[in-house]
Amino acid sequence: MQHRNLQILLIIFCAILFFFPGVSSEGAKNGLLLWSGTIVPTLLPFFLLTGIMNKYQAFYFVSYLFFPIYRRFPWLNRDLAYTLILGFFCGYPLGAKIINDLVLSGSYTKKEGQCLLAVCNNLSPMFTIGYTLTLILNNQLSAPFFFFCLYAPNFCYFFYLMINARRKEMFFDHQIKTSLFSQKNLDEIIFDSLRSIFSVGIYIMVFSIGANLLKTLDPVPFVTDFFIGILEITTAVTHFGSMQIPLQNKAVILCAISSFGGLSAAAQTMSVCRSGKLSLKKYLLAKTVFASLSCLLAWMLF
Repeated sequence: MQHRNLQILLIIFCAILFFFPGVSSEGAKNGLLLWSGTIVPTLLPFFLLTGIMNKYQAFYFVSYLFFPIYRRFPWLNRDLAYTLILGFFCGYPLGAKIINDLVLSGSYTKKEGQCLLAVCNNLSPMFTIGYTLTLILNNQLSAPFFFFCLYAPNFCYFFYLMINARRKEMFFDHQIKTSLFSQKNLDEIIFDSLRSIFSVGIYIMVFSIGANLLKTLDPVPFVTDFFIGILEITTAVTHFGSMQIPLQNKAVILCAISSFGGLSAAAQTMSVCRSGKLSLKKYLLAKTVFASLSCLLAWMLF
């Protein structure tokens, strides 16, 4: 069944490229410009850095900054602080790559990696404050309130995990399989990083074509808006931010969109998580729940 669905999707995509060449080219250009101008210079250095840090097991040095916490909870995984900080501030899909690498190394179990994927792999705060709040909304919304609505569900879920961590034996220190990364030379780390960044670029281009097609054709306004909202985050924020609707409605919609992240970000996430065999369905389910809660919070506060 999955093979048949894939065949149908490929035929539809070929038909779109054939019958709408101008729209497809414009969408591809927008996606590639976003990738080359923003994603590559932002993420590629971090991909390289995390690969090298994996090779030399440099993650433990970050845990020294949280010595009081680890002294109080000596059983806690030393890589948890690094995962939370870098995953949270750097955004998609770097958080997913960090988690995937640590699952492969044995630092996290698959179950722990799946839980952290929902918590850490989010839209970067820098994108939110620089693009959504400043460029699109012209600082008309309170940044602290917007961030609270956006990230409160993630923090609540993480606190729930930590409350039950000792009882469920989660986030304990595990025996790390250093051979998985220590045997890689620098050239292999570079090519792994380039493969990851090129995969991200392909997904951005494909979903940008779909979003541009929906914006151009606009067959059914409500349906079109829904699919634009879930396809690609940058296109969605621009689309809804430019609508002539009340500011409160914009805040609710953009908060939900930013929390979900889009199918493009989900595809990018899975492209760097494939080797760790983390579940896309569980990830999307968690993101859908978080987006619903963020939407509710934004509706109450704005």
